[in-house]
Amino acid sequence: MRRVVKDRLGHEIYLTDERWRHVCEEHPEMQKYRGQTLETVRRGHRFQDSVRPHVYLYYRDCQGLPRGNTTIVVVVLFGFSIDNTENNFILTAYQIRRRKG
Repeated sequence: MRRVVKDRLGHEIYLTDERWRHVCEEHPEMQKYRGQTLETVRRGHRFQDSVRPHVYLYYRDCQGLPRGNTTIVVVVLFGFSIDNTENNFILTAYQIRRRKG
């Protein structure tokens, strides 16, 4: 199944079951946070990766994450399909402990 959300700039970004399985295999702490992952894309802040200009990282602080983590980070690959339509999808997601300051 494919879940599609729009970010604050109106870009459609999707998450496939295959990508979600990858997220959960690499970052088991994310298993209960699919909804918050999509919400991070919808409402979170974003910045462009300094090495890969077609990759953006979205982040949003969330209450109640395990292990003292404070923030969900979602990595999104931006691109285009053969028919020149946007093809933006979630590569991975993980949690971090972000210092506020």
